[in-house]
Amino acid sequence: MTSRSYPPRRIAGVYGAPEKPVVAHAKLAVSSDLSELARVREFVRHVCRELDGPALDEPSTTAVQLAATEAASNIMRHAYRGETGRTIDVSGEILDDRVRIAFSHDGDPFEPAEVTEPDVDASTRGGLGLYILQQILDDVVHAEDDAQRPSMTLIKNRQPGNATESEADATQRG
Repeated sequence: MTSRSYPPRRIAGVYGAPEKPVVAHAKLAVSSDLSELARVREFVRHVCRELDGPALDEPSTTAVQLAATEAASNIMRHAYRGETGRTIDVSGEILDDRVRIAFSHDGDPFEPAEVTEPDVDASTRGGLGLYILQQILDDVVHAEDDAQRPSMTLIKNRQPGNATESEADATQRG
């Protein structure tokens, strides 16, 4: 994969560490229609909570769902310029130490280096997507997939022991 993120990041391995094996993997193809965002959220929830048992806790799953919704809607609105009927390939991977959700498409590539940091104190409409993704995820990688299509990968690290609620919490509610 050719990295085009700023600052440059690599998907394979974190900080030069060897890549961990993929524990579970799932794929989904959606149309570039905003009505498909619900399917993207459901897919992300399936990957984070059901694909290989709960890989992430509920708050982390919700954060990844929000990030995935933002990523998919940006591809629809910007990469495809609002054109419906185009394909977005979504893949989810569970690794021992993190969850990855990747979006690949045939639209215009996104150049994060061209984005200026937003003024979060100003009352602006739009322009906060990348900032929000960077705040709630552990990494966002803009690259090309194996077919040299633009790709965005959302990465959320797994916290050992936090993926499932404790028995005491479940008992108190139950």
